[in-house]
Amino acid sequence: MDKLGKFIQDNRTSFDDLEPSPELWDKIGKGIDAKKIRSILRLNSRIWKAAALILVFTSSWFLHDYVDRPAKNKDSVTLQSPSNSPLLYELADGEAYYTAQISKKQAELEKYTREHPEIMDDLKREFREFDRDNLKLKEDLVESNANEKVIEAILQSYRVKLKILEQVLSEMKGSRDSDKNDSIQYRML
Repeated sequence: MDKLGKFIQDNRTSFDDLEPSPELWDKIGKGIDAKKIRSILRLNSRIWKAAALILVFTSSWFLHDYVDRPAKNKDSVTLQSPSNSPLLYELADGEAYYTAQISKKQAELEKYTREHPEIMDDLKREFREFDRDNLKLKEDLVESNANEKVIEAILQSYRVKLKILEQVLSEMKGSRDSDKNDSIQYRML
């Protein structure tokens, strides 16, 4: 402990004997206007009322969103539960199959397009357009109550994507094979 701390500890009783006089407290009390106290209390109550109002408003906003969300997603639940219709089961099964096949072909194609990444970029851009169209078809599916033609159109869009990938993949394999054959013939000469 430093010298100041020790001094304060030793002389603590002499510091504690000084208290303000009662007249000073009366002057302080008179200096505080009762109207000011009331206005401060009113201001505090207004702040609390405003805070409560904001709380009630935001709570009702979130409650409304929570209650309204299932109604918005009700259509997607219909699409996700294939037990409602055999056609929806067929769609879910077809989507799973074609999505797996498309992913497999894309992964295979990426091996061939490392030297030309613009090919994959173009394909991905085209496929994003297909996906947008597919979303519109799914919206139509909900509106048409699982119409067979709409389901067939959705599956056809997957088939087209797969066919495009297969064609590009076959061209890339063919060009790579012809490059290998050219290099082999060049070595033989």
